[in-house]
Amino acid sequence: MLIDINLLPAKKKKSISTLALLIIGAIILASAIALFAAVQVKQGEVERAERNLATQQQLRETLEQAASNSSTATETSADQLRQAVEWSQVRRLPASPILEHLVSLLPERGFFQSMSYVSEETMNLTVQFDTSRQGAYYLAELKSSGWVENASILQMDTSVDESEEEAKVLLEVADALPRYVIQYEIVFNEQAVLQKLEEQK
Repeated sequence: MLIDINLLPAKKKKSISTLALLIIGAIILASAIALFAAVQVKQGEVERAERNLATQQQLRETLEQAASNSSTATETSADQLRQAVEWSQVRRLPASPILEHLVSLLPERGFFQSMSYVSEETMNLTVQFDTSRQGAYYLAELKSSGWVENASILQMDTSVDESEEEAKVLLEVADALPRYVIQYEIVFNEQAVLQKLEEQK
């Protein structure tokens, strides 16, 4: 007769309840992670939507402000144009004959640089000359003109400053003269100008 004797310690039976708890814990953990990820994704989408909404509102406000400024600028431009038209209609002294007369008084090497009306009878005129003597001659011509009531020099500049020694040397080497730029204020005799223009017709 055979007797089976097992001297090894008996194996403990795995508890089914522990295994079940581990599985349930893993499922709960996975669910919590998935839920957390879903909440984060939704929160990111909400933040993006809020940013887009804020951007759209800023864009709309900017466009509304631009449209408002544009209409204001258009109105301002229209007002300026209207005032210029009204001023030109009121204006009695025509610019073209006056300009021709002023050119006729210039010395041979005199050149207009700019002109602007200060008022209906007053003009600021900037002229370039080769010498200051030519500028003085032009002032005398303006004062003796029957079209001009008064003329004066507002400002005189030269292309070479007295302190610029290098520029003076260059002018001497090139055998050139400095340029004189003189700004005149001319007040026209409106009646005399209109009478002269009437006589020329």
